[in-house]
Amino acid sequence: MSTETRLPQSMQRLTHQVIKAQSNGVDYDVWTWTPPIYDDSSDSFPLVILLDGEMFMGGAIDTVALMSTIGEARPAIVTGVSTAPPGNHGIQRTIDYSAEAPTDEMLKPPPGADFSFWALYEQTFEAAGIPFADGFGGTDAFLSFLTEELLAQLNESYRIDADEIGVAGHSSGGDFAVDTLLRKQTPFSKFIVGSYGTDVLERTLPARERAFAEIVAPRHLSVFAGYGGAEQTDPYLAQYIDRGVALLERLRECDTENLSVTIRSFERETHGSVFPHIFSTGFRELWGTGVSFVDAIASATQSLTT
Repeated sequence: MSTETRLPQSMQRLTHQVIKAQSNGVDYDVWTWTPPIYDDSSDSFPLVILLDGEMFMGGAIDTVALMSTIGEARPAIVTGVSTAPPGNHGIQRTIDYSAEAPTDEMLKPPPGADFSFWALYEQTFEAAGIPFADGFGGTDAFLSFLTEELLAQLNESYRIDADEIGVAGHSSGGDFAVDTLLRKQTPFSKFIVGSYGTDVLERTLPARERAFAEIVAPRHLSVFAGYGGAEQTDPYLAQYIDRGVALLERLRECDTENLSVTIRSFERETHGSVFPHIFSTGFRELWGTGVSFVDAIASATQSLTT
């Protein structure tokens, strides 16, 4: 039996660095992957910044590599971001992805639930010696890191299409993606949003929605959002997701010209299982070519026989 260490071919194009953010002083693991065609091309490529990269980078790379190789979607650069050790990503992601602490109403257990989801966060913060209110409100600093620091470095190192930059996030990462969408004037024009809510937006949401309606986006904004059908059977998650869906529907109604929103439920999928489905479908929806697998095989067969 061979003991040689060898990464799968797609993973061999993956690089890693640790970047200390000037905006908040936090060290972040940053993984960047380029599609196989990148080295043989002079084109600029779409960029997807993937939140919780430590958890989701492998699946995202496989998805983009397969779809772009087949021809179903455009090749894209994928950059995953997570808190670097010895930092606690579970705590730091809550700070980074949350605009503000949940309101008292959001902290209450919803009808039919035995406990408040936020009780787990209170216990986690308490164990780390962090006051509950200090575990939120870091979105400005984290977005500044992504757009002013990380993106600047990526633009220096890679050929990136400025009109095709997206962000993908699940759960609290989805909350951050929606928070970024609400700002409207950012480098991001495409959003893959998984199982998201508004708990960490409620305090200022009415004012932010009014501002959204008045802000002109620098380019068309496209959103693919999804959640698991099984999540709708949980009293807490059902209300959380329903609020998130309602918000995206309101945003779509107030800017039908500059905002496209697709929302989809994935039958029987849970909070833990659904994001790979959301990412793969969302990537095809937002960066798809319209070419099916059968079309691609037929085209390849024809080229081989001519």
